[in-house]
This record gives sequence, C-alpha cells and structure tokens, in this order.
Amino acid sequence: MYALVALVIIVIVAAVAGAYVLMNNSGGSSNKVIYTAANATSLQYNSEVTYQGVTTTALNWAAKKVGTTNMVLRIDILGGASGNYTYIMNRETQTAWLSNNGTWTNVSNDFTNQWNTWVGTGKRWTNNLNALTTDWNGKGDYTHTDTTTGTTIRIYNVAINPTLADSLFQPNT
Repeated sequence: MYALVALVIIVIVAAVAGAYVLMNNSGGSSNKVIYTAANATSLQYNSEVTYQGVTTTALNWAAKKVGTTNMVLRIDILGGASGNYTYIMNRETQTAWLSNNGTWTNVSNDFTNQWNTWVGTGKRWTNNLNALTTDWNGKGDYTHTDTTTGTTIRIYNVAINPTLADSLFQPNT
C-alpha cells in the first residue's frame, strides 16, 4: 500500500514538474524579449568623430520612441569650434530647440530641416543606428566609417532601452 502511494506521489510530482517546464520554456528558449539596437525603444550612446586623423567632435545621443513617428531626439555636441551645442527635436509635436553654450532658441519653424539634418537618409543618427543594428555585436565600442563624408565614428557607452526622463527632451529655458 505504501509503495503504491509513493508511486502515485512520484508520478504527480513528475507531471507537475513537466507541466511547469513546458509552460515556462518553449523549445529551450525563454519567452523574454532580448532588446538590441534593432528593436530598442530607447537608445543612448556617446560618439566621437574623426576626420583626416583628427578627432574633432564628441557627441552624446539620447532617443525615446525610436523608430516611431513620435520619436524624440537629443544630441549634445561637446567642445565644438564654437562651444557646446544641444539639439532637441520632437517629431510628434514638430518642435525643435537649439542651445549654444546654454542659450536656448526655439527653432520649431525650421523643424523639418532640423530633423532631416540629423535623422534623414544618410544622416548621422540614421547611419549610426544602421551601423549598430547591422554590424555591432552588442558589447563594447563600435567604430564605423561614414562613406559619404570619410569620417570615422566611434560609438561607445551604448545603453539599449535605458529609462530616459522626459525632462531630458525639454529645453532648460
């Protein structure tokens, strides 16, 4: 009798364990989405631009709602020839702001030009994102050459889906 009860308990435990494994494991892979540059909804990274052997510009990039018509983008250009610049563009509201050394100017009346300067086909954001999407292994620095300008771009400190505060995409006016 005890042997029969023990056998029933073993069968029940095995059935429950098997059901648990099947429900939480589909074919040996997790149901958890793994985010990469290709499917990120937010992205943040630093880059530096080198042209003819001289590193001239350091840029910090941050974007939310990546790949949507509601994307917002912030670009901080550090140590340029005329100081520091920040561009903030909100595609949903068609607004754009420019800061030169901390002085903010609303350039929303030129939104389309501002957006196309950075995000249009063959432009820096798009080229960097395409390079990260197709060639970056997901770890460490990544360097690519922009064939249209001959510049070398090193991308580093890449954060896939960071939590970015809305205030990051607002001018400090």
